[in-house]
Amino acid sequence: MFKRIYLVVIMCCFAFIANAQTVHLYRDTTVHITVAGQTLANAWAGGLNGAVFAEMDLNGDNIMDLVAYCSASNRIAPFINLGIYKKASYVYAPEFVSRFPSELEGWIRTYDYDGDGDLDLFSYVNAGISCYRNDYNVQNGLHFTLVTNQLTTHYGSFSTNIYVSRVNVPALVDVDNDGDMDVLAFSISGSWVEYHKNYSMDSTGNAAGFLFYNIPQCWGYFALKSGYNAADLPPVLPACPLLPANPIRNNSDVAAVELSNSVNEKRHSGSVLLAADLDGDGDKDILNGDVLSPNVLYVNNCGNLDSAYMCLQDSAFPSYNQSVLLRDVAAPYYFDGNNDGNKDFIASNFFDTGEDFNNIKFYSNTTNNVTNIFHHLTNRWLVDEMLEVGTSAHPVFFDVNNDGKDDLLIGNDYRSDANILTGKIAYYMNVSSGSSKEYTFITDDFASLSTTGLLAVSPTFGDLDGDGDKDMLIGESSGNLIYYQQISVGNFSLAQVNYQSINVGYNSTPQLVDVNKDGLIDLVVGERTGNLNYYQNTGTMTAPVFTLSSTNWGGVNVKKWNSYAGLSNPLVFDNGTGTELLVGSLSGYIYHYNNIDGNLTGNFTLVDSMFQNIFEPQHVSIAMGDVDVDGKYDLVVGNQNGGVVLYTQNTSIGLIDHITTSDLYFTLFPNPVKDKLFVKFEAFKASEKTELSVRNILGQEILHQRITSENISLNTSGLPSGSYVCILSSNGMYFTEKFIKQ
Repeated sequence: MFKRIYLVVIMCCFAFIANAQTVHLYRDTTVHITVAGQTLANAWAGGLNGAVFAEMDLNGDNIMDLVAYCSASNRIAPFINLGIYKKASYVYAPEFVSRFPSELEGWIRTYDYDGDGDLDLFSYVNAGISCYRNDYNVQNGLHFTLVTNQLTTHYGSFSTNIYVSRVNVPALVDVDNDGDMDVLAFSISGSWVEYHKNYSMDSTGNAAGFLFYNIPQCWGYFALKSGYNAADLPPVLPACPLLPANPIRNNSDVAAVELSNSVNEKRHSGSVLLAADLDGDGDKDILNGDVLSPNVLYVNNCGNLDSAYMCLQDSAFPSYNQSVLLRDVAAPYYFDGNNDGNKDFIASNFFDTGEDFNNIKFYSNTTNNVTNIFHHLTNRWLVDEMLEVGTSAHPVFFDVNNDGKDDLLIGNDYRSDANILTGKIAYYMNVSSGSSKEYTFITDDFASLSTTGLLAVSPTFGDLDGDGDKDMLIGESSGNLIYYQQISVGNFSLAQVNYQSINVGYNSTPQLVDVNKDGLIDLVVGERTGNLNYYQNTGTMTAPVFTLSSTNWGGVNVKKWNSYAGLSNPLVFDNGTGTELLVGSLSGYIYHYNNIDGNLTGNFTLVDSMFQNIFEPQHVSIAMGDVDVDGKYDLVVGNQNGGVVLYTQNTSIGLIDHITTSDLYFTLFPNPVKDKLFVKFEAFKASEKTELSVRNILGQEILHQRITSENISLNTSGLPSGSYVCILSSNGMYFTEKFIKQ
């Protein structure tokens, strides 16, 4: 009898919840995640796979911030740069996501084409390049205006778009140093580089224009080798048609042929091209990542501004230190990533099918921006500050150590380790105490799951043998269910590979839950096609028998009409007055259903296909628990990038979100802080009535002072560890920033 009551209690563990339609969830970063005693600065940022990086001043503080764009999931991840000297001090800033155009696709680049001091935004569109002007101002903050859907060029008298593909990223650069933006892009054959010179400055004296003409030659006198990311120096005809005049040799030694799309030209699809003066001689050299091989190619320009000539190469760049090797396309970037004034070298996987864990290599510039000598420091730049488990994250709450606090476990589709794909479960122990909410990393291979060879690991927990503790049931890529019995506290042993011969096709995502409230746990399983399968427990508590009741439970299907899959991920819960259902999906939206009780064989009512306006592209998995211990449910949402995002009902966070503007009027550093917090005001005027308030996460004000100078410091040594919010009020406007006290 006790065990039957126990199961009902588990089902109703959120009976204190008001109806889900009246709940308000807010993105929350105040819950700490620690690894080896260090708090992760961007734990809940959502991960990065296949990230394309671009610099941009997001908040108008004249410090270059960072935008990461993951094309496979169409996910924008903005980061504010705190500008701490010799430190990669980026803080995830999701409030800027909505400011970016929704039409972005493939890749992004930034370049100040109009010379107004703001970097403008360029992206792929329809085999070409689109341009969005950055119209930042103090009143409205960051916003973009579409200038053109296609940059066009002239091939003689013929005008067409500058050709690029979704997977071939061009270099936007002033090749001839005349003040306007030129374009370097691989030809449609993919083996040689076209130079589209901008004649705006030459013709109008104004750099803020697009007047491109293709210079009819193979720029730089080089082409890519067949089958490997290396250069032919000089190239073999006709791989490089219409060769330019050779500034090193006599022009008579250079053969020329008509522009041709000969079938003999080497073709490939997938490259990231970067042009910069890396040897300090005034002309542009090349870094190229390519689908042909996992390296980065460096090609040195021995020519001049008017006639590029590539004479030397390093196809294992930087071979003098540690060569880049990344699966698929190793995309090169060149910017100051640690605030020391020198531009660094960063390489990341361009495709999300590449490395997904050790996937962003950071090389510090040990000299200056003229000689550019790079030294490898880490393979996990930025992502080492995140909850990140590889490709796709499937979170679940479970009290592993039986201490009364739910821990966080995160399964993955796989993690790429040296080209080996491994399914794992990461375990973060709940070590919260009092007002301090914290999880600490224990292992990335819970129950030694990596030894099984499983992929698309989606765990759920329930008592499957009637012994009073919870066992583990795992969904996986081939649609089976794997049963692990808990033989002692936190110790699980593989008991059955194909549990009760249940198979739903592909990508099984199970939940053990008492659906019909008869005291026996039932089984709901999502799958690749987007529907739900319901298995009623027709056995007993000690010997459950899961009998298929419906393969289209509730009429639920979360597959979009234009998508290849739905990848349904169910979460059945009791809101205190009845059963409700949330379903994660491939699209990144969470579907919300009710009308379930008494209607298990009918169609449920779709309440919302974008629950709480949560959109975490893509492949959303959801877990429910009381993370911040306030008696209200929270959601942890996993996504395809291998990261997770936390949403809580913290009303103080909600209040702050409502009064926050898009402009970060001030910056805080260091963050996290120990004893002294410095506050820098960006647009301070002594005549304004400007006040600063510091509040804890309960909304209680613990400090208030008038601002009389543009830089102040706050003594934080006496504050308890935790999260706080600075609220700046000025002339009826409010600006907020969060900080963490260690």
